[in-house]
Amino acid sequence: MKKMISVLLALMLLVGLLPTAVLAEADDTPDLAGMWIDPAFDRAEIIILHDYEGWAADLLDEKPNDGYFISMNWSNSADSYDHYQMIARQEGNKLVYDKSMYIRYTAAGEGEDAQVKAEVLDEQGKGVFTLQEDGTLLWEDSYVKDAAEMKLGLSSVEAPSAEELAERYFKPIAALETETAGAELKKAQAVLDTYAFCIDNAVWQMDTETLRENMLTAFESLTQEEQAAFDRIEPEITEEALRLLKEDEKLTEAYTDAGIAERLETLREDPTIRSSLGLFLAYVMTLGNSEEP
Repeated sequence: MKKMISVLLALMLLVGLLPTAVLAEADDTPDLAGMWIDPAFDRAEIIILHDYEGWAADLLDEKPNDGYFISMNWSNSADSYDHYQMIARQEGNKLVYDKSMYIRYTAAGEGEDAQVKAEVLDEQGKGVFTLQEDGTLLWEDSYVKDAAEMKLGLSSVEAPSAEELAERYFKPIAALETETAGAELKKAQAVLDTYAFCIDNAVWQMDTETLRENMLTAFESLTQEEQAAFDRIEPEITEEALRLLKEDEKLTEAYTDAGIAERLETLREDPTIRSSLGLFLAYVMTLGNSEEP
């Protein structure tokens, strides 16, 4: 397999989600996407993603504008947590925001009487995240009192091994039967399994160079017959999985017939899963590409 196409172009061609402006790679503006945490504030997780990965609910009804959307989840207790959403623009090593919403979610009742109350606590929050020379983020916020005390570091996870990639992704795709009864249901299941693999491994938080190396090793571990089958079947699964990254796309009847529609809808509504899937499949599409993305 040798697909000479950049990761960025791969996403643009099949998904059409990225704004043209992100093709410009001439400057050294830091990419601040990822999960940022401070061990001293272990109840809080701050997620920063590119706004082209967001849906309307993520973006507070804003349109993507080559910026970021940010969310903080802060656990208060077993039945309550705070959620803070921000839409930010990048100014050098800073992410600046003046549109936000701070909501407190509280669960009450049990069983059929269980309810979740959402209370908007603030809609006027403004602030800035500043990248320091040591790689940490400092946070200033008009509403969150503890923000100035945080020293946020970028969290990362290990890339899946070549063996795991082969067993959970490459071999199942290669073995997929596409010309038999129930083929559409099997393809639908393969799409769901691809989404599930990406969230199980939190691809959006990992070292992408190691991921690329392990993916190539996994592919090369297949037999020639398996490689040929994968190359034949993968594009169709990839195209369908990427189609569902778009907010206005709908699931086909195959997902309902396979009994997996609700599960897939839940997965595709999570922006970290969408980020993981887009990145993972971009690398699938560039297997064997000797050029850096």
